[in-house]
Amino acid sequence: MTANPYFFLHLPRTAGTTLNAILRDTFGRDEILTVYSEQEYREFREIEAARLDAVRLIQGHLFLEQYDPPRIYSRAVSVFTFLREPVARLVSEYQFLKSWPDNHMYVFLNSGNVTFREYLTGMDPRLKYRGKNFMTRFYTGMDFDLAAFPDEAFEKARYNLEHVFGFVGIQERFDESLLLLGDFLGLKSLCYEKRNVLAPQSRETVSEDDLELARELNAADVQLYAFARDLFERRVTALGRLFSLKVREFELINAKYQKMCSAISAELVGEQKGPVILPK
Repeated sequence: MTANPYFFLHLPRTAGTTLNAILRDTFGRDEILTVYSEQEYREFREIEAARLDAVRLIQGHLFLEQYDPPRIYSRAVSVFTFLREPVARLVSEYQFLKSWPDNHMYVFLNSGNVTFREYLTGMDPRLKYRGKNFMTRFYTGMDFDLAAFPDEAFEKARYNLEHVFGFVGIQERFDESLLLLGDFLGLKSLCYEKRNVLAPQSRETVSEDDLELARELNAADVQLYAFARDLFERRVTALGRLFSLKVREFELINAKYQKMCSAISAELVGEQKGPVILPK
């Protein structure tokens, strides 16, 4: 394989499970290297070069080993990623990890009755980096003082989003992002069902005080997300009205697809009652 493999720099709780289902329609099983579970982390801590030769797509909650130019497993990669409003992402992550038994944080969060505020402020190794500008860290690989605004990392994250990564999408504008990503990756199919979504009964109300604390502790992430949204808007605007019509057409087609999938699922499976809808 001559072209650099793609790398899905998957920020947690940004529609990644939905997107990965779409990616499987284009990339073959042997062309994808997936690193999400603890077993996969152990198995693929190191990989022989021959194993990577056939890989066209690497996906996982992994940091890059080098960001500019981007490399992982000692290979140059073409990076794509999705961002989400940081406070909403943190709330979703906390509630998902506390609700879904098949994750490594479930017992810790529930046995200790860890609150959302503690999830943000805790300095336990399992919590230390989660609620304090994780997005800025994720997009740079840089360490910084958790108690101060990370100026250097923030500027580097902005640079990476605009100039280093091959594609940057926004979860809140998923359909537009998906159409653009389809062109970037050459996707064969784009229709989707929303997957790995918290069921309504799994969602808790978060106090305004805790939401404000989340905004304060993640000030760099909030600004980085605003920058990414502006960058995305400028790129979409440059495509003109034809792209807007294309998005609308896709939304109509996908709405029919989702309705059909829901009907089939209801007939075959019945009502879904778990904490997560269409889990991974």
